[in-house]
Amino acid sequence: MGGALTRTRLRWQEPTIVGAAGAVLVCAVLPPLLHVGRELLGSGSSLGLLASGRLWWLLARSLGLSAAVTLLALTVGVPLGVLFSRATFPLRKLLIAVHVAVVFLPPFLPALGWFHLLGREGWVGGELSASLLFSELGVVLVLASCFTPIVTALTAIGVSGVDASLEEAARIVGGPWRAAARVLVPCAAPAIALAGIVVFALAFSELGVPMFLRVDVYPAVVFSRLGGMDFAPGEAAVFVLPLVVVALGLLWLERRFAGRRAIAVLGSRARAQEPLFGPHPLFLGLACLAAVTSVLPIAALATRSGVAGGLGEVVRWTGDAPRNGLRASAIAAVVMTFVALVLGRALARQSRVSAWLDGLATLAFVLPSSILGVGIVGAWNRPATNWLYATFAVLVIGFVARYSAVATRTFAAAVAQVPPSLEDAARTVGAGYIRRLGLVVGLARRGLVATFILALVFALRDLETAALFYPPGGEPLTVRIFTLEANGPPAVVSALAMLHVLITFAAVGVGLIVLGKRSAP
Repeated sequence: MGGALTRTRLRWQEPTIVGAAGAVLVCAVLPPLLHVGRELLGSGSSLGLLASGRLWWLLARSLGLSAAVTLLALTVGVPLGVLFSRATFPLRKLLIAVHVAVVFLPPFLPALGWFHLLGREGWVGGELSASLLFSELGVVLVLASCFTPIVTALTAIGVSGVDASLEEAARIVGGPWRAAARVLVPCAAPAIALAGIVVFALAFSELGVPMFLRVDVYPAVVFSRLGGMDFAPGEAAVFVLPLVVVALGLLWLERRFAGRRAIAVLGSRARAQEPLFGPHPLFLGLACLAAVTSVLPIAALATRSGVAGGLGEVVRWTGDAPRNGLRASAIAAVVMTFVALVLGRALARQSRVSAWLDGLATLAFVLPSSILGVGIVGAWNRPATNWLYATFAVLVIGFVARYSAVATRTFAAAVAQVPPSLEDAARTVGAGYIRRLGLVVGLARRGLVATFILALVFALRDLETAALFYPPGGEPLTVRIFTLEANGPPAVVSALAMLHVLITFAAVGVGLIVLGKRSAP
């Protein structure tokens, strides 16, 4: 009888744990989406608000800006990813780390740094540079500089896992350039497509940079109905309808051109190969230019914060903002890591349930943050749930809803490197789901640590989601910086920005130390 009870207990381990992880994701994502759906179904009489020509012009402008950012990021990031992955030149690892570091920061902070460089009173600025910065072109260039490293990183990872025999055959027939264009890039196409979709979604959701550079965009219309003087959540629900259509289009593109194929490409084992491109001054120059473009605005912020004594005033202006952001982001990262551990492993093993849940999480990620804001406000701002909505827990829900797809995909790519035969062998000797999950954790522990770091960083860098529903007195540091930009002392704002940079890079640094220790024999 004991053996039968044990088998029954083991049989229920997987559906119980997977159900718990799925319930966490569903409870974070589904209530806001259902609220938005109900509002849209019941807003037939209010659809006349969408008849304004200016609204559709703003939507077209937002789509055009996002498409331009994506095109520029792909044009620059794909060649850089190939070079960083398959070329050899001095300081390659350091330069790609500096280049990618800007991804961990809210784009609003580099925009502030570029303002201190190119504004009318900037270090190298003037009337012409300021007019270019505060324009659609400025928005495109700033966002492209922030998001191009995403394309670079995903392309480099995808290219690194290409079968060595394919590369060698192409090199023999057509040389390194043809091998890169005809073999490496096509083989990494799902990862590149995923990068393009991520960049477009982030650019389309971005509010901080367009608002700072005085460029009107469509998501700001929704934001103004929730976080501005024109508070009207009913109108906001109507205005999200075109954004829902855009998000569904992005979800279809992700399913069609990336999906599980991107996980397989990103999860391919990197093989030790001879460099495709030998040392060349041009490669080093391009890598240095990419790194300088990422670090230059941060250096401008650091300089501005120290010149006018902003560092000495930072404590007085900071308040509880850093603690608010760290607390909510850390808890959200723990929750997202648990979800990623269970669902990411199932996704890598091609579970149907995980595919549906991954689609739900992906939809929440590609949805503009303003839609999630409308949904979270409507779903949780009620007397029965005020105990949650009035605390930092609402930030945790928002972060989990918005960024669970990032965590799940990251860990799924790590699990894809673990041969399924190892789990099958454990199952044959009687290992239950929990023991097999522990086996996966042991074999993909570096991926799990990376998942937590990435989830933490994305939550820390969030501005658009948090700005819509943070509790009274509970604003995170990103929101505090954004609200002080208009009327706070520039040196103090720069110092607060540098504080956020230090907190973010400290978290990343601790994670890298842990990864280094775990990889040591």
